[in-house]
Formats: sequence, C-alpha cells, structure tokens
Amino acid sequence: MTFSDLSDNEQHLVKQLKAEVAPIVAQHACLRQFCNEHTYVRYLRARGWNLQRASRMLKATLEWRLDYKPHLIKWEEVKSESLSGKLWVYHVQDKAGRPIVFMRPRNENTKEADKQIRYLIYTLEVASRLADKSGAGKFTWLLDFNGYSMANAPPLKVSLHCNSILANHYPERLGLACCYHAPLLFSMTWKAVQPFIDPVTKEKIVFVDKGEQQNAQMAARFDLDQLEHCMGGNMPGCAYDHDKFTDKMHEHDKAVATELEQLRLQMAAEAAVGDHHMAAENAIQGITEGAEQLKVAAN
Repeated sequence: MTFSDLSDNEQHLVKQLKAEVAPIVAQHACLRQFCNEHTYVRYLRARGWNLQRASRMLKATLEWRLDYKPHLIKWEEVKSESLSGKLWVYHVQDKAGRPIVFMRPRNENTKEADKQIRYLIYTLEVASRLADKSGAGKFTWLLDFNGYSMANAPPLKVSLHCNSILANHYPERLGLACCYHAPLLFSMTWKAVQPFIDPVTKEKIVFVDKGEQQNAQMAARFDLDQLEHCMGGNMPGCAYDHDKFTDKMHEHDKAVATELEQLRLQMAAEAAVGDHHMAAENAIQGITEGAEQLKVAAN
C-alpha cells in the first residue's frame, strides 16, 4: 500500500505524526534513515490510528535507537552467533512476497543473552530493510522446531524481552510466524508468553503439526523448491551457507553505512545553507540599523 492509498484522514494523521517527531529526526542521520512515510503508517496502525498513542510509541523507539544504535551493529560483531545457522535472513520470499527470517532453536550455540539479543536486533534490521525493498513492508518468521528441547530453549525472561523489542520497536513488521512441528515443550512456553503478545500479532501465528496436511500447509505459504526436504520442501541438504550469508551481510553493512554518510553530508549542506542565510540576515539587519542611526543623526 502506498501513501496515496490511505484515506484523507489517514494521510493527515501521517503528516501530523511526522511533524511531531520532525525536530528530533532532523538532528540525527540515523533517525532520518529510519523514518519514512511507511514508518509513520506502521506506528499509526500499531496504535489504531490514535495520533497521541502512535506519537508516544514512535518517540520511545527513536530514543531507543539513539541509545542502542542498531544501525551501528556490524556483521563482524555478531557473526559468531550465526555460525550454527540458528537464526538468519533467508534471501528468498514467501508466496506473499515477504522476506523470510529462518530460526532453528536446536542450533543454539551460545549462552550470553545480551549477545543473542544483539544478533536478533541485527537480524531484524536486515529483514526490515529487505521488507521495505520488496514493497511488502513485512517479513515472515519461519521456525523449525524439530529437535527443540530444554537444552536449547531460551529462558522465559529472554523470550519476553525479545517479544518486547519486536512489539515496541518493530511494529507492523510481522506478516506471518510459521511454527513447524512445535513440540509440547514449546506449547508450555507459548502459554506463558501468549498473554503478553498483542492479539493482532497472535492471529499471524500458525502451527504446522506433523501429519498428512503438513506439506500442503507449507506449500500454501512457501515455494517448496526453496525449502529443505526435512520441512516438506524439495531442497536436499541445508539451505544455510555461512560463507554466502556473510557476503550478503557485508553488502548490507556497506549499504547502510553509505546511506548514513550521504545523509550526514546532506545535513552538513543544510547547515551550511542555514549559516549562509543567517549571515545574510545579520548583514541586512546591520545595514538597516546603520541606516536608521544615520537618519537619526542627520535629524
């Protein structure tokens, strides 16, 4: 959906929200990079088109981004978290045109929650960028729960923190969460986390259980030629290639850094023009005051 597809009232609300955060956005290249028309629409939708609530939510995200600096997370910092292929952005799309975030809890290879969360945020940044490029604006989360156990299950506290980040700072990004072969153990975790999940988000979560319908359920949502055989697809072996993924992440980092540098140069140019205008205004004011003084002296 484009900006022109919105109703007149919705377009007016977008302009109002943009104006409310304009002072802080104008001061930071990273916020200029983050904020666009789609950003304002997402936050308004997340808060039922209530301007006050959307403004409060967006301002909290802008403060979080200035503090946490997700745009500065680089692949080299987080790549140790990716070695096992537990979480990665699959550079293909589902049948709705959304990029896919692939997660395999059984491949958990680290214990430090802070680093795990930092890698999650990096992944969300990559997926969000791809979602915007695709025009879908959202991504699909594909979770392969085969082999899920207490040994690789994240602590409840970490799960709640991750849900909070996704809900508060990446609203309207989730298009679908497909849970493949979720075991009873996950059902227990789901029951504990479910009350804290937004009702609209819960409707986007589907479970594909073992049985004769599983392949049809996957085929309805994904291209089976792009899915591994163990998930009902036609692809032999593992879809995750760490070296190829590393190359793509380096490309992502370079593109983000280039955009930021261009925005900084733009801000510097704007500041220079502003200084020039101010100097001109001061000069005109000085000439005017001087003329007034001469006039008074002449009288």
